[in-house]
Amino acid sequence: MDAPRHERRNHFRGKSRPGRVMAVRFRAAAHTAWVAAETRNIGVGGAFIATALVQPTGTQLTLELRLPTSDQMFQLPSVVRWSSADGMGIQFVGVDVDVLLEMNDYFATLTAAP
Repeated sequence: MDAPRHERRNHFRGKSRPGRVMAVRFRAAAHTAWVAAETRNIGVGGAFIATALVQPTGTQLTLELRLPTSDQMFQLPSVVRWSSADGMGIQFVGVDVDVLLEMNDYFATLTAAP
């Protein structure tokens, strides 16, 4: 019997953020057009991107997003780890630690107790 998906992961994903919807855009290569999409689950390790333009597993992407707490547009190198009919799960790879810290700080404000 296969282990549940969360037990098979061999890369850092960060705490999942179900229900987090953020406007993003992505592209598979520098010469391709940006594709508008949105996240359905995002953390510092990756995201689920809801899109009809699903890319094959293993495809390297650039994901672009802006946190509501920043004027800066972040470009996050990513790779497609899995896909379904309505989107794809991506892992952020090689992201600058300062960007990860800023993302983590933003997500922490959303989960802090009132």
